[in-house]
Amino acid sequence: MKKLFHYLPLIILILCGCSKEKDKDDYEPFNETCEAASLNGLVAEIDGDVSYEMVEDTALMNQYINCIMNCQNINPGDMNCIMDCLDEAGLTSSGGSFSLSVKFTNVTSTQITYTIVPGTWFFPGSSDYQPMLIAVRVVIIVPAYETVTTTIPVYCLAASKSAPDSESEYTLCDIVSSGCLAEIVDILRTKDMENLSYSETSMVQDIIWDCSEGEDEIDFDYLRSLPDLK
Repeated sequence: MKKLFHYLPLIILILCGCSKEKDKDDYEPFNETCEAASLNGLVAEIDGDVSYEMVEDTALMNQYINCIMNCQNINPGDMNCIMDCLDEAGLTSSGGSFSLSVKFTNVTSTQITYTIVPGTWFFPGSSDYQPMLIAVRVVIIVPAYETVTTTIPVYCLAASKSAPDSESEYTLCDIVSSGCLAEIVDILRTKDMENLSYSETSMVQDIIWDCSEGEDEIDFDYLRSLPDLK
């Protein structure tokens, strides 16, 4: 899993990955009931605090800063250029428009391999925050009596609410069952989500919002046109 740098990338993703210009009167927030997923011997803590991923590699940071400066000189305001800098430096969490921190503690005497499948969603502890949806398969191996923390990529499900941050907590829910979201997940599970450009990721996020807000027209054709998994 690629790392998410805690400062500038976080600000970029908050402003550009989890916001949408649309009349709030048209919002119809996602409201599916959370059926807690079975954890099979694991205890989960899920939140939006990814500060543990902070990168302290000076050479890497210099590479990132130089790349950003080149973007400003050559392509001012080009978000694809900025996101490419993050990707080349290994500072992005690919496969979604934002990230959640997942901490699994194995309370059993045997190693557990847990798979978070596409379509799994995350219910916020506070109504101020957006529910989140994962579109890629994530496998987490937790040795006996140990704790493993990782960052997972997610998409937002309620554009009028706040993106995850250090104050947000989430419950791991079962797979979404709503019509258009289920169809979106069925399409995305076959796509190369981890190698999408910033523009493609943003478009996917907009389509997911259209679905979760009850829009009449969902651009399934765009989703089907994304690169397939190889």
